[in-house]
Amino acid sequence: MGMHTDLVAGDTATLRPWNVPRGLSDDRSTAQPSEEVRQRYIRDILRLHGRQSFGRLDAELRRTDACLYRSDHGRGVVTSVARSESIPERYLVGLAGFRLSEYLRAGFACEDVVFNRSLFCEPVREFHPADLHVITTDVASGRILGYVALAHSKDPEPRPLNATDRHPFPCEQAHDVRLQNLLRDAGDLTTHEVREVKRFVHAHAVTDRSLRLRITLELLAALTRASHLEGCLTRLLIGDVEEHVALRHLVLLGLDVRLLEGTEPRLNRQNVMHPMYTARAKVLPFYAWTPAAEEVDRRGRMLEQAAAAESPFRALRELMSQLSGSVQYTEAERRARQAAPDRGEEAAREEAAGDAATGKAAA
Repeated sequence: MGMHTDLVAGDTATLRPWNVPRGLSDDRSTAQPSEEVRQRYIRDILRLHGRQSFGRLDAELRRTDACLYRSDHGRGVVTSVARSESIPERYLVGLAGFRLSEYLRAGFACEDVVFNRSLFCEPVREFHPADLHVITTDVASGRILGYVALAHSKDPEPRPLNATDRHPFPCEQAHDVRLQNLLRDAGDLTTHEVREVKRFVHAHAVTDRSLRLRITLELLAALTRASHLEGCLTRLLIGDVEEHVALRHLVLLGLDVRLLEGTEPRLNRQNVMHPMYTARAKVLPFYAWTPAAEEVDRRGRMLEQAAAAESPFRALRELMSQLSGSVQYTEAERRARQAAPDRGEEAAREEAAGDAATGKAAA
């Protein structure tokens, strides 16, 4: 697997490696950096996160009783679920770096924004303390193989979904839609019972098809279990997907997915993730109700068995014969963008003014 740098306490040099790109003078020169310097900065970030090892994270989460879910089927990978607030800061910054580096490789993060703001990870302060992080790591090397997050509402207290003053979810902002306009039967649903699926990603270095499928099954099993963890019940999953990519994962979870057509997603160009909606051909917002606890347990066991199988492809075929969701399309009811402030633009301004602890290289 090659050499990896473990994220140990006090190893701040690993997390904040520079304040200017290598080869660029630190005399605060006003000269415009060359494209070569920009590209070197991006390469250094990718190299940095390619070295990181999370081998001790699993033990750390278990030691502090912070691991909400864990699976180890003896196939060389371990999957854990934990809240942001329970993950040591050095590892949380590492997770934010993994997210950014993989999105840079995929072309979904803006290199110019990363360089101009001296970012080396996604801004950690944008993580909610109750966000759930699903992490699959390689036992031998400790490197992250797969990741997905279930993002919590920004509302400090539960708010009715139809409350006009609640915080919108990121996918609502990007697509200019509001869930309350779509879910006429939401009843007593609150914002704390809704989670947004974000950053479902495999490590770029994983090229073995069998291993990639096993990682997918591990993440899906953990996602299923995470929707009904004690103290953080999730009744509704939301997000956005490409029709022929992540949508398949949702269907494999057995969910009845509602896709919303007719949106024009965008983020402010100062948002580091704005290429997500320009680099991909068609991205649709979705929502899906989660099943009752008994059904969650049944689906979770089926997905875990598939993830543990000797042949993931054979297990997938069997799984699809027993567990498959549905997809329905509906026309989105969009708001006028002028009706509310562009929170994405506000967030971009906040990012620009952020400090080193939130994902910007130390000054």
